[in-house]
Amino acid sequence: MKVLVLHTLPPDEVSTRRAVAEFELLEAAEEVARTLPGAEIAGVRGSIREILALLDARRPDVIFNLCEAPLGRPGLESHVAALFEWLGLPFTGAGSETLALCRRKDRTNAILAAAGVPVPRNGVFPCIVKPADEDGSVGIDAYSICADAHALTSALARLAGPVLVEEFLPGKEFVVSLWGRTDATHVSIGEASFEKGMLLFTYASKWDSESPDFSNSRLHYHTPIESALRATLTATARAAWRVVGARGYLRVDLRLDDAGVPRVLDVNPNPEISPGMGMHRAVTEAGWTWERFTRQQIAWACGREVAHLDDC
Repeated sequence: MKVLVLHTLPPDEVSTRRAVAEFELLEAAEEVARTLPGAEIAGVRGSIREILALLDARRPDVIFNLCEAPLGRPGLESHVAALFEWLGLPFTGAGSETLALCRRKDRTNAILAAAGVPVPRNGVFPCIVKPADEDGSVGIDAYSICADAHALTSALARLAGPVLVEEFLPGKEFVVSLWGRTDATHVSIGEASFEKGMLLFTYASKWDSESPDFSNSRLHYHTPIESALRATLTATARAAWRVVGARGYLRVDLRLDDAGVPRVLDVNPNPEISPGMGMHRAVTEAGWTWERFTRQQIAWACGREVAHLDDC
């Protein structure tokens, strides 16, 4: 079986709000390919003609999809998945509809709330303001938290495009990573730790390793979590998985409200998988090898439960 690890290349230029590191996927692709004997790696800028020509030349049986920002535009990630679906090519990770839905945080919140999954409230202070159609914490910094209407007006003025304004929750924050074929069978939970006045994960805390935000925002996977809370976090994250129609792998960010109820902050169907980060770290903290994870993703993409590369 021929596996193609397909990733998008970083753009020649990025806006002043973004870091080039956000678009660097070669290391992640190499780490995936290392675990899949005979897998090929290809990077694309992301035009339709380029992708079609590559697929015609390589003729893969299945794609490990790392196309996060075609043409340097993260908003196009669902389009590549839709192209694979149109061609009938199996691929890892979320389908195009899930990617498109989760791209819009406001719409995802509405659908989650309608299904009974707790999300932050609207119309209360303190609140947080963030872009509704971005990922990777773009546009989020310390000034995104607003204590009153004046601060909210200032925060809104700094952002272009659709925004999401919701309650800033006071409790602990957790990152729940899930993976499975169509059900969220496996779970790994990290707890956020903020120091020196940090209150949330900002763009800098995720992408600028030299920044104070990065140094003062940590995830810990072995802090004690009371069993009832762990069960509730897991159940809520699994409910979010079902509502958005996830498959393969997914990350759900949750934070406790003033009553200790976990509420969903974000649903990310295309989380970071670079070595030692994001999904990669969550999987290994749960006791899986990366080889087991990547092979299982290929098997699931091919509609199989058992992770043998000859099954497709």
